[in-house]
Amino acid sequence: MEQRLEEIRDRVLAHPFHKACGLELLSVGDGAAEIAIAMNEFTLNPEGALHGGVLYAFVDVACFFAAVSQLDRHQHPVSIETHVSLLRAARSDDRLTIRAGVDRLGRTLAAMRAEVHADNGERQRLIATGSVTKSILEQRTS
Repeated sequence: MEQRLEEIRDRVLAHPFHKACGLELLSVGDGAAEIAIAMNEFTLNPEGALHGGVLYAFVDVACFFAAVSQLDRHQHPVSIETHVSLLRAARSDDRLTIRAGVDRLGRTLAAMRAEVHADNGERQRLIATGSVTKSILEQRTS
């Protein structure tokens, strides 16, 4: 992994919310990324199922990694639209994997899609899909 991606990875993984949710970066590169999150007290709702807001946040994180893997050092992707469709619940014994890929990267916008899979050791099932649009910002030099 190139140095820029390593620096970004380290900053994202060090974020307190990401650490509390057990975020793991499984792979990143060539417009694709795969992350995993743990099912724990920070990711579950009071009913013992995955909290929808947590899922929304990590679809965005996976898409961020997919986008940043295709950008120049001076560019930064910022979310302008995120849509997540929850298909079924994930439970406390599941491990979640989110796979994201860049569908289109333009000069000022990037469009990504993601799939969220839950695996309880016996079977894997698709629990959500998402799409994210990010604005590509140029880093200011002063």
